[in-house]
Amino acid sequence: MKICISKSSYDSFKLDFDNNCQGDEFILLDSEGEVVSGEGKPDVAFISYELMFKSLRSEEFFKKYLDLINGSSFVQGSWAGIETKEAQVLIKNSQSFCHGGGIHAIPIATYVFAQMLRSIKSIDEHIDLQKNKDWKQMTSVGELTDMTIGITGFGGIGQEVARIAKAFRMTVLATKRTPVSSDNLDRLFRPAELNEMIRDCDFVVNCLPASNETSKSFSKEQFDLMKESAMFINVGRGESVDEEGLALALKNNEIKCAALDTTDPEPLDKDSPLWTLENCFITPHDSAWGPRAPQRAVDLFVENYKRFKSGEKLINKV
Repeated sequence: MKICISKSSYDSFKLDFDNNCQGDEFILLDSEGEVVSGEGKPDVAFISYELMFKSLRSEEFFKKYLDLINGSSFVQGSWAGIETKEAQVLIKNSQSFCHGGGIHAIPIATYVFAQMLRSIKSIDEHIDLQKNKDWKQMTSVGELTDMTIGITGFGGIGQEVARIAKAFRMTVLATKRTPVSSDNLDRLFRPAELNEMIRDCDFVVNCLPASNETSKSFSKEQFDLMKESAMFINVGRGESVDEEGLALALKNNEIKCAALDTTDPEPLDKDSPLWTLENCFITPHDSAWGPRAPQRAVDLFVENYKRFKSGEKLINKV
């Protein structure tokens, strides 16, 4: 088979590709999408990070790339979300398209707990004390043990958050459309039961994708139901949160604080009140990135390529 990948990915993970794609021909692309090795139309394409970002940022590059891989039997993406127009075009123009769900679960879950610990251990307040050379002990700092975390969307990211939460001896609640069994889950709710779940949560972590069903899943109604001491963390899609309702809840101290790695739109509008709220922490949708992410993407491609050749069920097939 002919496999299309970027030359930089091949050079970085040569042993992985050579050991698992023996007898196959590689079509290698440079940073501009030009073929530098191999020829013809590929049967399989691996969209690594550099190809993904180039496709999202340049219509000309994406058109050239699509012309090359159009009609491929199997295409593996490196990102979880499939709501972008580029992802939809790739799905339409490939026989089998698989997204990269799960690749970023570990770094995103790490971000979630960094924010939770930042809040519960009063890290910001301690930084201010140090700036002022003020040796003042804070007796209000807490711990996560026996606290309750609610996770909306119990996919790869949500399950990794739950795994870490159990290490902190937390009570873990989650919503999911379909039944699932997990040793790290105390109770599973249906999406329609979101309001019931969030009432008792000390932390609410949104992992929902963008869709008609999830649009504005968190609005003023949900924030009114949450504890005043609760923290809201969004690592799902910004479209699933009514940011006006969130800003109002934060401004009126109806919830304690929020950490947002995703917003709607992105970048967040400079006029958004969320920017200036002291109890809102904003990051530019970068929680997913970590040094091991490219290796995980290659590992997923290799596993799916083996399954593709043997006719087995593909992971994350759309």
